[in-house]
Amino acid sequence: MYITTDELKTALYSYQASEITEADDDILLMNIAAAEAEVRSYLAALYDVNAIFAATGTDRNPLLMELTKNIAVWYIVRLSNVDLIYQHAKERYDAAIEWLNRVADGKLSPELPAAPVADDPTGSGVSWGSSGTRNNNDY
Repeated sequence: MYITTDELKTALYSYQASEITEADDDILLMNIAAAEAEVRSYLAALYDVNAIFAATGTDRNPLLMELTKNIAVWYIVRLSNVDLIYQHAKERYDAAIEWLNRVADGKLSPELPAAPVADDPTGSGVSWGSSGTRNNNDY
């Protein structure tokens, strides 16, 4: 996974995560996976998401890590009773989605690996043209 359950500590206190999930790390892992899938969906058209999410340690983009954590926290907090952390999580989730939309629209260009370019420059797999010389027929 791109982020670990331990790394969520910078976005959600451990005791909060434990209370919300009833100390079930599987719930944390499922929500982290869902957050990663959501971030991938925004970046896939322009960036090499397999390379981005295969990165480990300090090779990971720190801003993208924080945004992914904020989205994961939103998914986790949905399970809890409404209190103060709900509003903070919602604001951070909305900000993360706004940033991802701006990237997807080409308004922001984060330092991430570009998506691989296909061998066919037209992208269609079909080439057009003629096989002989041009005939000009004048009548």
